[in-house]
Formats: sequence, structure tokens, C-alpha cells
Amino acid sequence: MRAPIHDLHAGNLLTYGALAAALAAVAAAVGTRASTGTGAAVAAGGWLALAALLDTFDGRFARCFDRSPRQRRVGGELDSLVDACAFGAAPVVVVGSLAPPGAGPAAAAWWAGAFAYAAAVVTRLSFYNVEGDDSRFVGLPAPAAALVWSTYLLWPAPASPWPAPVLFIACGLAMIAPLDIPRPRAPGLAAFALWAVGLVFWHLR
Repeated sequence: MRAPIHDLHAGNLLTYGALAAALAAVAAAVGTRASTGTGAAVAAGGWLALAALLDTFDGRFARCFDRSPRQRRVGGELDSLVDACAFGAAPVVVVGSLAPPGAGPAAAAWWAGAFAYAAAVVTRLSFYNVEGDDSRFVGLPAPAAALVWSTYLLWPAPASPWPAPVLFIACGLAMIAPLDIPRPRAPGLAAFALWAVGLVFWHLR
């Protein structure tokens, strides 16, 4: 009898690594806040950037292995599920832990923006699952949105609760907008990777 454990494959190690980094970001933000009353923005931002970096290269890493058609399909499904967790749910939890939305109209706007952002992530991922076109990006890639949040976390939490919901909505709209973005060639890919690596080191320095 075939079981889920039979679909574990070494080619998916970077994908699982991105999931682990996203969970580490959540743990850094939530755990530190629970024990000290403050969030660990430095560690959380670094882990989010690492998750984006690993996701950027997980497909290339997987193609280094011989895989059956089923293993390739499982890898694609796994990538989408991890992206939903790492770039949809994790930034919401991290930002909410580090800068709580408060109460009243600002809190309602915060949660509406957070929902719109998470909904945009999963809508984008479902679009690509159906479209099956890897030759181009339509809208802002979800890992790029994660780097936007990692960059946002370089600054102290603002006193106002409004920047976070505005950024949630802006990133969400950018991810589902009909923006035709060519897949980056070597220079663009290197620039994106350097952005992520720079954030990891800047957060953890």
C-alpha cells in the first residue's frame, strides 16, 4: 500500500527548508514576545528572508535529481503548499506578533488587510497550479513579497497601526495584478538572491 511517506524525496529538501525557516520566523516573533513582551524582529525578518532564498532555488535543486513523473508532480504541489504557509500565513503571524493591531477601526483594517494579503497569496498559487506556465511571472512573486516584509522589519515597529494594513493590501494587489514580469535571467536572479542574503545578514548581524 502506498503511503505519504513514500513521496518523501531528497529533491524537496530546499522546499522543506523554506518551511522550516518560516516556522522559525513565527517562533522568533511569537515565542520571544510571549516571554519578554516584545517581538524578535531581527531574527524573524532574517528567517523570512532565508525562506524566500531557499524557495528561489528549490526548483533548480530538485531538477538535479532523477525523479519520476509522480515525484515531479508531488514536488510542485509541495512547493505551493509551503509557499502558502511561508509567504501567506507566516508574514501575517510575524507582523501581528511584532506590532499587534490594537483595537477599534485600526484593528478591523489590520485584519481586513491581513486577510486580503493571505487570500492574494493562495489565489496566486492556485492560478499557477492551473495555468502551469513557468516561463513568466504574472504579478509579484510571493517570495518577493516576503522580502518586502523582511525589509519592513528592519525598522522599529511604527507607533501607528496603519502602515501594516496598507502594505498588506499593496502587496496583495501586486501579487494578483496582471503585471507581466519576465523570469529573471542570471543578473536579475543574482540581484534577488543578494537582496535576500543581504537581509539575512543585516537582520542577524
